[in-house]
Order: sequence, then C-alpha cells, then structure tokens
Amino acid sequence: MSTTFRPERAGEAIRMSVARTLSTDIQDPRLQTATITEVEMTHDLQFARIFYTVRGDEHARGEAERGFESAKSFLRSRISDEVPLRTVPDIGFYYDKSTDNAARIEELLAGLPELQKDEATE
Repeated sequence: MSTTFRPERAGEAIRMSVARTLSTDIQDPRLQTATITEVEMTHDLQFARIFYTVRGDEHARGEAERGFESAKSFLRSRISDEVPLRTVPDIGFYYDKSTDNAARIEELLAGLPELQKDEATE
C-alpha cells in the first residue's frame, strides 16, 4: 500500500482505526457509549481532528472528553500500527454537535403551528 494518502483517505483510515480500537481494546467505561463520527486532517497530514458523539447528558460528555484525553497516547500508537503514514499525526478530540443541532431543529420544527396543521390534514 502506498504511504501517500490524501487527507480524506487518511482521515477515514484513522476513523476506522480509532473506532475499532474503541470497540475492541479500550476498557474505559467513560468511552463505552462514544462513537467516532468523522476525522478531519490538515492538508499536510500532521494533525487529525477526531469528532465523536456520546449518549447521555453533559456529564457523560465531560467524562468522555476526559477518557479520550487519557487514551490519546494509546490511540496514537494504534494509529501508528494500523495506518500507513510517514508520521503519526497529532490528534485532538472534539464533540460533534451536529446530532444535538439536528435534534434541536426537529424540536423547533415540531413546535411550528403550520406544520402541526399540515400533519393533521394528511
């Protein structure tokens, strides 16, 4: 396999590696409900922004953030073993707000009187 990846392909390979490691090798209870949603790479492949979601409230989100920070070096070593890059990128973990935003939009749309009237006539 070639050692040169485009940022999108490298990000997807890292996403799969981290997701697999979370499901099989990480026993930290703070990360049991975490899901890796996306990885964005810088153009030079030196930094990976790893986005995740977690079931639960703000407390669960804070616990997951601490869990990812404590597992960061282990996850970097796994990425090094599984993803053929010349250098292992620095990684950072970021909560993916898109699911929260989608739920909030659904909530707002459900409260609109026009939509409630339209649904009643269907």
